Amino acid sequence: MSGMHDPEDAAIPLLSEVMVAGNPLRAHNVEEAKSATAAAVKAAVAEREEGLFAHDADALVERLRGRCLTWLTGEGRAVIEARCSAAMQEHSNWLVGQVSREIGLALETELKNWVKAAVREELAARAGHPPSA
Repeated sequence: MSGMHDPEDAAIPLLSEVMVAGNPLRAHNVEEAKSATAAAVKAAVAEREEGLFAHDADALVERLRGRCLTWLTGEGRAVIEARCSAAMQEHSNWLVGQVSREIGLALETELKNWVKAAVREELAARAGHPPSA
């Protein structure tokens, strides 16, 4: 079959021949075809990196920004409110504990003084003497 093929005839490519990307003519030199293909790929990658990747990154950032804002005004707001409410409750409980402890210590001192004063008054009343301050 290959004997019937005319190498100068570009209209009918054979499966054993390597095609050059972007070139309708077949390449008969495999190394030449590989280097031409590699150059075409490098050029496409460079073009992609310069233009489309930057554009894709901008589009991705915009979509993520939109999703974040949507979440923060919807589900996220509920999460934030729940966390704030829990933090406020926790802080309130701590504050109540602190105030109660301080009031307890102040009352303990006052209570001792009140009991001493009440005992003096009672003893003075029983002895018939006016209470002394």
